Order: sequence, then structure tokens, then C-alpha cells
Amino acid sequence: MSRTLEILNRLDCPLPLDAKILDFGCGEGTNVYQLHDLGYKNAVGFDVMNILNLRKPEDEAVFTIGYNSDGRLPYEDASIDFIFSQEVFEHVQDQIPVWKELRRILKPNAGAMHVFPAPYGIIEQHNYVPLGGVIPHYWWYWIWAKLGIRNEFQQGLSADKTARWNAFRYIENLNYVNNSCYKVIWEELGFDWRWAEQESFDTNASSKVRLAGKFNRVVPLLGWICRTFVTRRVFMRRLPGDAELATSGTELSPVERARMT
Repeated sequence: MSRTLEILNRLDCPLPLDAKILDFGCGEGTNVYQLHDLGYKNAVGFDVMNILNLRKPEDEAVFTIGYNSDGRLPYEDASIDFIFSQEVFEHVQDQIPVWKELRRILKPNAGAMHVFPAPYGIIEQHNYVPLGGVIPHYWWYWIWAKLGIRNEFQQGLSADKTARWNAFRYIENLNYVNNSCYKVIWEELGFDWRWAEQESFDTNASSKVRLAGKFNRVVPLLGWICRTFVTRRVFMRRLPGDAELATSGTELSPVERARMT
């Protein structure tokens, strides 16, 4: 989290120690604890599954598991100063309602940073299959399983069982939205946003990556490669005022919906 805070400083979005920070998709709670250790005592975490690794039982109050019964996040309108997520949105099947909720709970002009895999990753990060998120076919997964490609949960499985696992999990649990569609979603929902690869290059521990960042400032090709084939890092702010989808004026009629079923 220290690096994320450094990136935010470079983006002119420093966080005061009393900021209420939400780690959306907090997992075991590691980032929330790191923020607390850095003095951000109002950092909280949310996830849909409880895999928390609590330091002490009373820390459970810092975390919330699951949505409210109405499907809303359990936070008041405009109550959060900053939202962070890491490797979350590639698992969200119905994304627009989630983005709407994140906007709802952000304070006007408050920021957020989301990090998630690129849409055309050379190696899919969950099943380790080359182009496994681009070619989601059983036969493709079977070929690579036959060649010995398995993740840590698939060791000892046959090629058929491994391929079935990957095909099932892709449909159940993976959703790679492309960058141009995200552009539309974020702008329609009332976010000001920008890719933050340059700041990511500049704060990397590797001198070679920082050198690549200097090249990217002159010819911004590496940033495009990164967000297309490796990892996406987006910084956004909630624009003040109400947001409404521009497409709301093109609601399908019952007859048109029936024709599509």
C-alpha cells in the first residue's frame, strides 16, 4: 500500500490520515492492516466472501462481508474518501451496478484506484493458460493441460478434469471487459478517470522499469501495451452531481425485449 500512496501523491490526490478508505474486495485483509500500520485508522474492508486473516478477533468490526439485502453496499451515500481494489473486477459478472454503488458511496470529487488484469493477457492469471482469457474454449484449455499447465489447485488432475475446471470457472468467475467499453461505462456513470501506468512505472522498485517509464513519457506505447496485455491501473474521481446513463433514453420496449428472447 505504500507504493499506492506514493502513486496517489504523484496524481495530486494525497490522503490525510483521517481519510475513510475502503478496500473493495479486501480478501484476507492485508491491505487494510497495512493502512492501519501506516496510521490510516479509518481504513475498512469489504468482500463477498469471508477469508479474513484477523490479527485479533475484535478486528472483525473493521470488515464487512456481503451486500445488504437490497443489493447495496453497506455504506452511506457520499461517505467514503477513497476506494481501492486489486484484482477484483475481473471476477465481477454484472459490473455496472457495482460501479454505480462505488460512485454512490464516494464523496463528490473523492478518488479511487482500481488494479486488475488486462483484457488480452498473454498468461491468464488464474488458470496460467496462455491466452486463457482470450480463447475460452475447452479444447484450448485441454491442449495446455495436456502440456502440463495447471494452477496450484489442479495439481494431479487429468487433462480433461483440468480443462473442465478452467472452462467452468471462466464462465462462472471471470469477466474481462475491454478498455474501450470501460471508457464508456465510467464516463456515463459520472467518473473523471485516467490510466495511471506512467505513475506505476515511475514508482516501480526496478530501475529498468523506471527507465522504461522515461521512454513511455516520450512515446506512450508501453502504457498501452501494459493496460492491454498485462495489468490495468485506473485512477478516477467521482464527478459532483447526479449521474444517469445516457442510454436510459433508449430503454427497450416490452415488444423489443420479447424479440430478443
